[in-house]
Amino acid sequence: MMSPLQLNTSYKYHALVAFGISLWLVIFLVVIAPFDAADLSFRIRLQILPFYGVISFLCYMLLVPLQNWIFKKKGKWTIVLEILFVVLYNLIALFGCFAYYQSDVINGDYPFEKFTFEVYYPIFFILLSILIFARWFLNRKVRGLPTGQLIIKGDNKLDVLKICPTDLVCVSSADNYVEVCFLKENRAQRKLLRTTLKNVQAQVPDLVRVHRSHLINPIHFKEWKGTNTIALTQMEVPVSKNYKEAILDVVLRP
Repeated sequence: MMSPLQLNTSYKYHALVAFGISLWLVIFLVVIAPFDAADLSFRIRLQILPFYGVISFLCYMLLVPLQNWIFKKKGKWTIVLEILFVVLYNLIALFGCFAYYQSDVINGDYPFEKFTFEVYYPIFFILLSILIFARWFLNRKVRGLPTGQLIIKGDNKLDVLKICPTDLVCVSSADNYVEVCFLKENRAQRKLLRTTLKNVQAQVPDLVRVHRSHLINPIHFKEWKGTNTIALTQMEVPVSKNYKEAILDVVLRP
C-alpha cells in the first residue's frame, strides 16, 4: 500500500509558495538574463520579463482548488498525486509562458518545440528543485494525524487496532465499547474496542469531537447534510450544536 503524504490545503500558504517561486523566476530572468535576454537592457528586462513570474504564480494558484478537491474526495494525498500536480503545473506554465513569448510584447521567433527544450525546460528544471522543497516544507507544517502506523489500544491487551492514520474515518461510542470506522482497500470497515472515547482522543488528539458520542478525522469531511449531520468518507455522523463551531474551524479552514 502506498504511504500517504501530508498536504497543507491553506490557500494563504500556497500563495506564499507561488509568490516565492515567481519571485525567484523574475530575479533569475532579469538579473541573470539567460539566453537572448542578455541582449536587452536592464530597463527593458525589468519591464517585460516579470510577467513570466505573474504567469507562474497564476498557474500554480489555479491548481490549488483542484488539489484540495482531490484531497477531500480521496481523503488522502500520495506521491503519485504530488507528481501529477507538478507535471500539470509544468504543462500549464509551459503553454502560458509560450503564449506570452509569442505575444506582441516579447514577439519571440522560436517555434514551440525549440522554445520548450532550449528555453523553458532548462529554467524549469532549476525551478523544480525550489518547487519540490517549498511544497515539502509547506506540507511539514500541516496540522494533522501522525504519519506512519497508528495504534489504537483498548482496555484489554487483545484490543489493538493498527491502521494507517489517514484511513481512520471516525470513532463512535457504543455502550462500554467504541466503534472505530476506518478504510481498508478503500472500503469502510468497523472494529469494536473495549474503551472510551476519552481514551481514544487521548491516544489520537487530532481527532475532532462533533458529538458527545462521535469523534471524526477531519480529513474525511465531505459536506454538510442538513444542519445537524455531516458526510464523511462512506458514512455520515450527527453533529451536536455545541460542537458546530469547532468543526467549522477545523474542517472548513481554508
